[in-house]
Amino acid sequence: PLAEFDLRDVAYRVRSPTSHELELPPAGSGTAGTEGTAGTAGTAGTVALRFPEEREAQQWWTVLSSSLREARRGGTGTRGQRWGH
Repeated sequence: PLAEFDLRDVAYRVRSPTSHELELPPAGSGTAGTEGTAGTAGTAGTVALRFPEEREAQQWWTVLSSSLREARRGGTGTRGQRWGH
């Protein structure tokens, strides 16, 4: 992967029913980059996600939000897992 980020450090925003954003932490902050694979420019920035249909956006949100909640809660099996970008 080009970069890896701990799910606990990722912010997710719904901008509209078909437009979502992932805000990624700067490379090297927190646990991002602890394995030397986080970004090359020092900042990760924001990733805009645009979906052709509201239903697809809702499915994405359901999967991602449950993963983010579990990672932040520190549930069994999520510690140390990273979401690569």
